[in-house]
Amino acid sequence: MKKLLPILLTLLLVPGISLAQQSGSYASSSAGTSQLRPTPDAVLRNGINDLQTFLKSDQSDNQEALIGLIRARIAPQFDIYALARWSGGYWYGQMNPEQRKAFTIKLAKSFFSSLADIVGGYAGNMPEVRFMPPRRIDQNEVDVTARVFPANNYPIDVRFSFHRTPRGWLIFDVSTNGVSAVNYYRKMFNARARQGGLGALY
Repeated sequence: MKKLLPILLTLLLVPGISLAQQSGSYASSSAGTSQLRPTPDAVLRNGINDLQTFLKSDQSDNQEALIGLIRARIAPQFDIYALARWSGGYWYGQMNPEQRKAFTIKLAKSFFSSLADIVGGYAGNMPEVRFMPPRRIDQNEVDVTARVFPANNYPIDVRFSFHRTPRGWLIFDVSTNGVSAVNYYRKMFNARARQGGLGALY
């Protein structure tokens, strides 16, 4: 879990896609619409600004407000189904639809509950963040790296991996100094399944 903490800490930097109005956009090809949607780097930049405002407000120590922020602004920007599928790996393929649904719900609860606990400790102490140029993997995948400068600590490079979906650009993985959230969970789930069987995962 300790290796995952930096990942979870930096995941808080991505609130709602609807806030990203200042930088780039792309023309959606889904459903034949020309609606403009924000690029991954726009999502990230505007999200950080929004979260900094929250953490500096008089609501920053309100746990209910924090949970509401995560539910409304952060969770929708993750492709939790892709995260569940890839982190579940072999075992996900062995599940039936109901088991996959239960597994995905359990993963999401664990993921965002841990995030809420970590974010709560950073009220009024938001680290400085600098952005690297986005790196396009292909037409449907882009990496955006943010360099985070925690107080009294070394910088942390955080790579947000986005892919294009009918709902716009969504995050499917995050890597912190080479540690991938998908790989972390996959190893954890492999260990659980070997010890307790498939039922231990959902």
